[in-house]
Amino acid sequence: MKKPEGANKGTAVAEEPVSRERLLAAGKAGLDYLVRSQMMDEYSADYGRLPFDYDLVAGKTMGWTMNWGTGIAVEALLCGYRAFNEQVYLDTAERAVSFMKSLQVLDAADPVGFGTFREYTPQWNLSHPRDALTAAAAMLTWVEVTGDEDAARRVKLFADWFCREAMQDGYPRWSVSLDPDVPSMPEWYGSFHSGSALFFARLLQDQPCAEYHKVMCDILDRYNRHHLGPDGRVTVIRDRKTNDPLDGHADEKHSNREWEVMHVYNDDFGALANLAAWKLTGNDSYRNAARRFLTFMAAEQRADGGFGPKDHSVHSAGGTVLLEMLAARTLGLDYVSRETIRQAARYLLNIQVVADSFANGGFIGYQSDYSLTGSTVSMRSTAYAITAFLHEHTSAHLNIFSK
Repeated sequence: MKKPEGANKGTAVAEEPVSRERLLAAGKAGLDYLVRSQMMDEYSADYGRLPFDYDLVAGKTMGWTMNWGTGIAVEALLCGYRAFNEQVYLDTAERAVSFMKSLQVLDAADPVGFGTFREYTPQWNLSHPRDALTAAAAMLTWVEVTGDEDAARRVKLFADWFCREAMQDGYPRWSVSLDPDVPSMPEWYGSFHSGSALFFARLLQDQPCAEYHKVMCDILDRYNRHHLGPDGRVTVIRDRKTNDPLDGHADEKHSNREWEVMHVYNDDFGALANLAAWKLTGNDSYRNAARRFLTFMAAEQRADGGFGPKDHSVHSAGGTVLLEMLAARTLGLDYVSRETIRQAARYLLNIQVVADSFANGGFIGYQSDYSLTGSTVSMRSTAYAITAFLHEHTSAHLNIFSK
């Protein structure tokens, strides 16, 4: 499919220098896309949501953000507020936070669901712990910025829910059914939960808690042993009972092959979590795990500056890996060259929509079914790219890596 006009192709590294000013401008354009595209109908329960995927050819939003998609948008918007001190970014984040609050189960009579976030709507009877945690992490950032006491209470309720219901035999569950007549499936464990440890590392910054510390370490110890190979390559899915790898063999009801490939390169902030755990504990196994992944990514960097298999770069990995490489350098860990980092930034600039268009400033990514058309603006790519460009203003950087 031909790329729509205004969406950079991202097939070769741009020659134009990557200045700090250029990255700030690109980040701001992305933020303005988020502001412009937010659902603003106060009579709709979707009020506060943002486009999860926007089709440039059709010129319309194809789907709205769920709990985690809204969460990563909030993280990006609060980075923008810290970076540019513009009230519009805080106001947009506040509306998104209000939508996330509507997804949280606050019925204490529901022992399984109490504290978690439903996936899509207040009627949804499923909670994926990793997705719900992303919403809670964004709410934690909201608390840091605004001091919202109600949000702080909600973050604590979720953290306790995660420890109580999401953890199973030392590692988080894939999903939790909120319908007593429907079992929680599948019986797998996924690499994406490595990033869940970062949430608990952030909580531990404010108050020591033996339970949170154990959850953080249990998650990373399992991930580093069973998901992150000695060469830094990620095995995304393993069977919880047999520990057999399931990448490429999982049933399509619960997985998608392109989604699996995506998570080999976009580790869902596992390296960032390992760096945070190393900073907190001094345990070199966490630092070495981060090194394995980041050096593997550097070796796998493609000619266009992105990270992915031979035939394409994974759009969302551009932002996550760049952010992790920058965090490592902040800690004095020069695992990758400055040129690797510059090329990663150039890659992101090349997948940003630069056009007289509603979607100007957004970043190209997968469709919701993980197909690659080159004409979809994705919240996953957009929020991660903005956060990477404004990395000095992320909560992890401010609260962990800068101390």
